[in-house]
Amino acid sequence: MLYSINNLNNMKSNYKAWNIDYKDFHSKKTLVDELKFLVNFAVLAPSSHNSQPWKFEIKDNEIILRPDFERSLPFSDKNHRQLYISLGAALENLLIAANYYNFKTNVKYINTGSDNFSIIISFEKSEAKEQNNEHLVFSIPRRRTNRNKYSDCALDQSLINKIAGFADVDTKIDFILEKDKKDKISDVVSNALITAMDQKDFRKELSEYIKSNITNSPVGMPASGFGIPTSISLFASSMLKRINMNNITKKQDEALLKNFTPAFILISTKNDNVEDWIKSGRIYESVTLEAEKNNIKTAPMAAAIQIGEFYKDLQRILDLSFRPQVFCRVGFCEKSASMSPRLTGDKVTKI
Repeated sequence: MLYSINNLNNMKSNYKAWNIDYKDFHSKKTLVDELKFLVNFAVLAPSSHNSQPWKFEIKDNEIILRPDFERSLPFSDKNHRQLYISLGAALENLLIAANYYNFKTNVKYINTGSDNFSIIISFEKSEAKEQNNEHLVFSIPRRRTNRNKYSDCALDQSLINKIAGFADVDTKIDFILEKDKKDKISDVVSNALITAMDQKDFRKELSEYIKSNITNSPVGMPASGFGIPTSISLFASSMLKRINMNNITKKQDEALLKNFTPAFILISTKNDNVEDWIKSGRIYESVTLEAEKNNIKTAPMAAAIQIGEFYKDLQRILDLSFRPQVFCRVGFCEKSASMSPRLTGDKVTKI
């Protein structure tokens, strides 16, 4: 079994979080140290602008997961929807890792209002069971947001059925495969991107998270993830702050969505509150890890969910009464995507 997913000996410090050696868990002497190790998987979750708006506290046999509002996005995520979706993704990684290392878990939400929300996860050792390389824990360090062109290769129906099974009576997962619906949704997404980028405050906030390809920052998105070469990446943030680039790239954006994306996935919920956002994040992370296990790539796009009322256009096109929460592209891609910087688990964990 390959325990070390990445050969990262020469990697910069802001990428070291991706270098997880699965055998290290077995050298831990105390439960606290074991739980600290599990947090290393949680911090590899996706987050809006790669802001990583989470913090952890370990007490006895519990991990308490809370939002870190110092890394919230006050303009583009005013109601903290994307923040809590990110927390849900981190929670799902934590639970997947706990399952792999033979823990039973119990999750409890504590909401005392005014965004004073916490998730308490308790851990109990269970009987050891044999694991294999098919466990989703191995997809966690391999997962990337891949914004490149996808091939027109169709998704396997058995995978679609499996992912659809992640929903329950209060959630819905729609695969959009039909060309006419895809084209209509692509227009909505493209217009939402342009509308978002028309707002100076939105561009300013986003520009603070767009980094050069040689950044030392542990948060934010290197421009390489958008296909921008290193020489131009040095100026990408300042350019973005001044110009609505999506007006310029509108045709390319629409082509990417209409011609180089075989499927969209939309996750929606019956209600629209913090717990629904967390559940949506958990589902999305399960979707993207299951996709990664099958060599399928994903790329979330939040504008049509979060900006204005474009989500209502998605509802109309899909005849959907539930509230859209997560929208993403899905498909096979020969071109790999680079990992994004990360704060390591010890940087966001209190004991």
